[in-house]
Amino acid sequence: MKHIITKQVAEEAGITEPQAEKAVDALVGYFKTRLPVDTNNEIESLITGEDKLD
Repeated sequence: MKHIITKQVAEEAGITEPQAEKAVDALVGYFKTRLPVDTNNEIESLITGEDKLD
């Protein structure tokens, strides 16, 4: 899923995919500091494809 989000960010923002990947990583990092742990884990699981809900 992360590659799909990265590609869409790159296309929408008119930036390269490596730049978009950094933007997506920054957003996930921001969520970690602002959202409850459970919510952050759900978002991160969706983006990375890893199951952190256990």
